[in-house]
Amino acid sequence: MRSLVYLTFALVYVLILSGETRAQNAPLSPRDSVFCLIDTNMISIHYSRPSMRGRKIMGGLVPWDSVWRTGANEATHLKTNYDLVIGGVPLPKGKYTLWTLPSPKGWKFIINKQTGQWGTKYDARQDYARFDAVVEHLPSPVETLTIAFDATGKTHGRLKLMWENTLVWTRFEKKDNIRPVSPLDSTEIFLNNYKVKVKYSRPYARGREIWGVVVPFDSIWRTGANWATELQTETTLRIGGVSVPAGNYTLYSRPSERNFQLIISKKGRGEANYDPAEDLAHIEMVMRKVTKPIDPFSITLEHGSPKNTAYLKLGWAEREYVADLSIE
Repeated sequence: MRSLVYLTFALVYVLILSGETRAQNAPLSPRDSVFCLIDTNMISIHYSRPSMRGRKIMGGLVPWDSVWRTGANEATHLKTNYDLVIGGVPLPKGKYTLWTLPSPKGWKFIINKQTGQWGTKYDARQDYARFDAVVEHLPSPVETLTIAFDATGKTHGRLKLMWENTLVWTRFEKKDNIRPVSPLDSTEIFLNNYKVKVKYSRPYARGREIWGVVVPFDSIWRTGANWATELQTETTLRIGGVSVPAGNYTLYSRPSERNFQLIISKKGRGEANYDPAEDLAHIEMVMRKVTKPIDPFSITLEHGSPKNTAYLKLGWAEREYVADLSIE
């Protein structure tokens, strides 16, 4: 009997120790997932959940005016298996990372195309969109960061995060036919009955910083999005003082802080894989600051005076670049 009592005490002691060990080894910011079913389709967020533990959160552990991983440890991931509009921005189905930019004056949500990274590996060049969030004060504090969905209708809902005394949220809605993210477009002009045409894709700013971030300085840019930007001319042109024979070309560019170099490549239509061996000409374009931001990205051909002259203009955000164009 005495042996049985000792054995019972030993088992209880081992269980207590193992429980304490598990508690000690439990992650301070456990990984969690939230899901929302909208019209038989799913949107989900996977994130780590830090707790206050007596610390000041907003403006302290979460500093103002710095991009925050919106959780802890690994980056917070958002996955949707349907196209939607979130914060007024069209978002194609896929997997993204979710970040925030907290500020005393207001918050922004950031959706980024990079996935699988640690939460300190934020790359603004891969931002898909930034948009304003609604911020509200909570009457009682939330100890552990909580991200949740509210289904507010058959095809729409709210994404919200709560921590300390702060509630941040935005609306989203399922959209089967969202507009193309970077729609195809073209501009053309006739000079002495010869057609000059540019075909390109038009990316939108979507709240992002464009020059030096989305379009890096001192790097080759496809001068648009998706497929290569094409120049077609039925006659020999003079662009920015450089002769360009009749034919089909691809336009690339090398933007910098103070300059913009347009690159005309002999490579034909197709994917925008740049090959310097195909360069025909490098043309310096004149930069102008615009008072009203240009969005989406725009390329235009505009008649000058006399009528066998024109202007080639490229504009996005607060910048516009111009080159003279004429028949040689």
